[in-house]
Amino acid sequence: MEDLNDRIRNVDSEMSDCQNKLDRMKKRIPLGILICIALAFLFPYLPGRRGRRPMIETWDYNNAVIFSAVIFAIIYPIGYTIGKNKLEKKLRELKLKKHLFEKELRN
Repeated sequence: MEDLNDRIRNVDSEMSDCQNKLDRMKKRIPLGILICIALAFLFPYLPGRRGRRPMIETWDYNNAVIFSAVIFAIIYPIGYTIGKNKLEKKLRELKLKKHLFEKELRN
């Protein structure tokens, strides 16, 4: 009996942690956008892998910034969505686990 109550408390704490992580992700969206914008302006100056020349040497700066911004505009939402779905899935699993423990406690 006490063991089930401890399990339920543990699941509750994990659920609150998951919910807090989701809330923090939502609050970090503006910061992520600002970082992507800053990286779009800096990325053309960074050299490529294995000593490749920077993008600025082969492209115009405007084109390189636009290209970088488009790439970051595609990658950031995909990464955010994947992370959010992962946390939501974990939260659903924890809710199910809590429900099963409560059902077992009633019986």
